[in-house]
Amino acid sequence: MMKIYSNAVFLIILLAGCQSPKKKYDFTFFKWNIRESYYLKFNSSDTLYHINTYRLEEQTSFTILDDDERERIQIALDNLSFPKEKEFSNSLIEDGETNAFYLKDDKQYQQLKIHGHQGPDQFWLFGKTLTNIKNQHNFMKINKKFDLSGIEKMVAPPILFIQK
Repeated sequence: MMKIYSNAVFLIILLAGCQSPKKKYDFTFFKWNIRESYYLKFNSSDTLYHINTYRLEEQTSFTILDDDERERIQIALDNLSFPKEKEFSNSLIEDGETNAFYLKDDKQYQQLKIHGHQGPDQFWLFGKTLTNIKNQHNFMKINKKFDLSGIEKMVAPPILFIQK
């Protein structure tokens, strides 16, 4: 009996050690439309950060994801296939919705900006999923700043001042 127990424990430890490690991501999502403007920051932990930039009033807050939500985001990031084009937009629509995705892992970064119902459907669906997760949570304000320079280059064109 003791031998069966020790073999079972050994097998469990062996199988647990054979699981491939999950990728660690630094992921930022940006959403803008006439009613809201915000970033969501996810780094493969159970914390989701919300940086509200609506009306140029930047406020950072956070929430704790449950295991299912964290796993859904992780699986989606594992399976996202970024296209070669970095931007899809409809020039006839100036006030639609813009979503931007910035994904950085150990080796590289990938980015995509979609606007006006243009771009890959899987990114529109992922953006909707992230919005739904955000809307199901109450966020707590914190005093924390993030480096958003990678994604801000995509979503905020530089402001040029013309000298008189």
